[in-house]
Amino acid sequence: MPAALSKVPTLLLNCYTGDSELSSGVPAEITEDHTATEYLLNAGHRRRIGYVNGEPWQDASRDRLKGYRMALSTADLPFRRALVREGDWSSGSGFEQTLSLMRQPKPPTAIFCANDLMVLGAIEALKQLGLRVPEDVSVLGYDDQEIARHTHPPLSTFVLSNYELGRWAVETLLQEEHNRAAGAR
Repeated sequence: MPAALSKVPTLLLNCYTGDSELSSGVPAEITEDHTATEYLLNAGHRRRIGYVNGEPWQDASRDRLKGYRMALSTADLPFRRALVREGDWSSGSGFEQTLSLMRQPKPPTAIFCANDLMVLGAIEALKQLGLRVPEDVSVLGYDDQEIARHTHPPLSTFVLSNYELGRWAVETLLQEEHNRAAGAR
């Protein structure tokens, strides 16, 4: 930890250290992706939900994929590796991976992208293929980034719990500072 941070109350958001030196908070990626996938299942996409994930080395990607898999399992549906693609969180990878998914003999009826930027690419790829969203293929995003409000058609996206994470951070910092002050007495 940089020396300057040791002089001020500090915690980490959306990351952590291996030594647990600092308190840290990360989003409930597994739960949130489970809920998002469940949303598509409840909308009638029972067999072919494509998934475009982020970079596989990142915890967020691994956890989001776990949520997707858990939702399928909870619905007694098999996980099909052929319906999963790894992207890099960019619109370009959303475009390329969607084209790849749609080239399958039995393409997905819905595509869930692990962030909204990849959804932008997915929508463009589907348009290039002459498919309509959501009439032909449903598309769902994650993060609720501002760009989601400006897409055509309007983007369905799940909200990353930034507000709750920020609230937790403030409450944790205040409690840790209170505990430090009480211990110094």
